[in-house]
Amino acid sequence: SGALGVDAESAPDTPPDHPNLIETAQREPAPRFELPDIDDGTATLSDYDGQVLLLNFWATWCGPCLKEIPELAKFQDDHWADTVVLGINFEETPMEEVQRYVTASKINYPVLRIGSQPLVPFEPLKGLPSTFLVSPTGVYLGSHVGPITSSQLDRLLEQARIDAGISSRKD
Repeated sequence: SGALGVDAESAPDTPPDHPNLIETAQREPAPRFELPDIDDGTATLSDYDGQVLLLNFWATWCGPCLKEIPELAKFQDDHWADTVVLGINFEETPMEEVQRYVTASKINYPVLRIGSQPLVPFEPLKGLPSTFLVSPTGVYLGSHVGPITSSQLDRLLEQARIDAGISSRKD
């Protein structure tokens, strides 16, 4: 696997980075969580049972995080039928500021705020942004640290579909 965070477009002669996928025997259930959303509600992992879930930890002050938001938004548009991108805002910025940022950035997927307890095994994070793949059955399948590209997102989705026994298809 190549260096994390390399933009595939800036290195056309090298294959895109492969996400860090977990060997089948070492997979474990994703942590059950209840986190506040940016609209004064809450969300839990079980709210998304039956869907592929991409948990993306990000912050408004993180340049690479901001760079990948359009990729994540396009991915959500392209795969809305069976996949949810779930942004987890990893900072203590006032809620109103995060809400304004989400609106201005045209984020089209749910955004939650980090809780008071770490979400092991996702945390502690190795860096921002960090993206984690959870299968439709709630199993933690893999991760990627650094800005993620559409080809990397597609690879993660394909792995989740294989894990769920769903045949490969284009949405």
